[in-house]
Amino acid sequence: MIKKTELALEYSAIERSIDQAIDFLWFNQLPDGEFKVYITAETDLEKTSFFDSCTFGTALILYNLSFRETSKIEAMREKALNFLKINMDQPGLWRYFSTKTKFRQTCPPDVDDTGCVAFVFKKYKITLNNKDIILANRNQDGLFYTWIVPRFSMLFTQTRFFFNSLLSIPSYSRFWRLSECRPNDLDCGINANVVLYLGEIEETKRVIAYLIDVILKGKETESDKWYLSSFPHYYFLSRAYFNGVKGLEVLKEKIILNLEQKFEQEGDKNPLDTALAVCTFLNFGQITPTLQKIIGFLLAKQGNDGSWASSPFYFIGPTRRKSFGSLELTTGVCIEALVRYQQAIYSSNISQSNDQ
Repeated sequence: MIKKTELALEYSAIERSIDQAIDFLWFNQLPDGEFKVYITAETDLEKTSFFDSCTFGTALILYNLSFRETSKIEAMREKALNFLKINMDQPGLWRYFSTKTKFRQTCPPDVDDTGCVAFVFKKYKITLNNKDIILANRNQDGLFYTWIVPRFSMLFTQTRFFFNSLLSIPSYSRFWRLSECRPNDLDCGINANVVLYLGEIEETKRVIAYLIDVILKGKETESDKWYLSSFPHYYFLSRAYFNGVKGLEVLKEKIILNLEQKFEQEGDKNPLDTALAVCTFLNFGQITPTLQKIIGFLLAKQGNDGSWASSPFYFIGPTRRKSFGSLELTTGVCIEALVRYQQAIYSSNISQSNDQ
C-alpha cells in the first residue's frame, strides 16, 4: 500500500511537470495562436526539418489542454481558436496547410483536419454548418474520403461548393503529383476523427463497423497513409469512445492487450508514443501496472525547458519519406496524459488517505 507521504510526493512531481510543460507551450505559441509543427524529409544522404505551418497541430494541442483550466491555458486557447477561425474555409472546412504557406491552395480541404478542429469548436460552443458536406464526401460503403473534392454526390446537395471546387482542380493536381495522396484516399485513423466529430449517428454506423474490423484484424497501419504506427490509431479510437462513441467499446480489450504486450516486449517507447498510450488507457478507463510504470518514464524524459522530444506523429505516405512532429505536439499529448492520470489516481487516493 502506498503511504500518504509517497502519494503526496508523486502528486507534487507530476504537478511540477505539468506546470513546466504548460509554461513551455505558453512561451512557444506563436503570436497568431499557432503551435508549431515541423516536417522532416529524409534521403540516403541527409535529414532536414523546417517549420510547416498547419492547422492540425494547433487543433490537437487545444484538445490536449482541455482537461485543465488555468489563466495561461485560457489565453492560449483564445489565441489558438482565433488562428483556426482565420484558417477556416466555408462552410466550416479546414485544409492542412495554413494561410501562411504557399501550399495552401494546392491542398484541398480534408475531413481529418476538419473533424479535429470542428470537434474542438463544438467543445467550446462554436457553431458550424458543415455536417451535410462532410456526409456528402463518402463512398458507396459509407466511409469518408480523406479529401473534400468535387464529387458527383455533391452535385445536387452541395451545388455551390461543387462548382466552386471545380475551379481548384488544376491546382490540386500538383498536390497529387508531388505526394503519395490521391483524391479517393480512404484512411482508417482519419475516419476515426470524423466519427469523433459527428458522433455515433445513423450515418456513421458503417464507419464504426469498419474501424472495429480493421483493428480486430490488426490492419490499422496498412489502412492509412498518414498514421503509420498503432499508437495514434489507438489514441484516436479511444478518444472517440471517451467522447461518446460507445460502439467502439468492443475494441477496449484488444487495444489494451496490444499495448500491454508492446511495452512488455519492447520496453518504454519514445515520449510521444508513451503519452498516446497513457491517454488510450485512460480513455478506456483502464488503470494497469503498465500505465503506472510508463508515467515514470514520461517524468524522467522531460527536458529542462518543460518539453518532451519530438517524434514522428504522422507521415505523408507509406514510404515515410516525410514525417511530421514537434516539441509542441509531443508536449501537448504529454500534458493530457499527466493531467488525466493525476485526476484519475492521485486526487482520489490522497483524499482517501487523508480520511483514514
